[in-house]
Amino acid sequence: MPVRTLIRGVRRRLGMSQSELSVRSGVAGSSLSQIESGQRVPTLETVERLLSSIGHRLIAIPTTRADVAGTAAAIADSERAGRPDDAFRHFIQLSDNLAAEHADLRFALALVEPEPTGVKHWDAALAALVDYRLREEGLPLPAWARDPERRLKRSWTINAGTYVVPVDREQVPPEFLNRGVLVDAVTLASV
Repeated sequence: MPVRTLIRGVRRRLGMSQSELSVRSGVAGSSLSQIESGQRVPTLETVERLLSSIGHRLIAIPTTRADVAGTAAAIADSERAGRPDDAFRHFIQLSDNLAAEHADLRFALALVEPEPTGVKHWDAALAALVDYRLREEGLPLPAWARDPERRLKRSWTINAGTYVVPVDREQVPPEFLNRGVLVDAVTLASV
């Protein structure tokens, strides 16, 4: 996950302004703004100082697969660029990433709450996917994935192109149905 996504996401989840984080951490406000916008790449020491000032730690896990928070940022970028097909590909890659890892690593990839993508149906789909993949291994669900805001009022069918292909609700995993996201289990199967 890009550092800018990590720092900005944690700060926003805590309801903290850049100014407040700057004061707490001792990192100049202008530097923090540049870090969060991706214009500046901070040292590891600076990242640790920013995170520790708000009660967080940076940890290394033994995988190079993209996590949910990083994937959510990639989906948001794709949607902003008008490339929903790329957003779909990021989503399917995340499904494959989670399926490829087991136990603690699978949970670790899902632990950090993703920032909203700016598109409610993707936010619901990410929560559903995490629920689906963690449930496969009997793992607990992170609090963010249980948030009622990550449920749709009207059903939405995940698709990769211009045309929406109808989905048989009998083939939709319950974790997706419960959130109003329609995708069949075959689409989620890693190939």
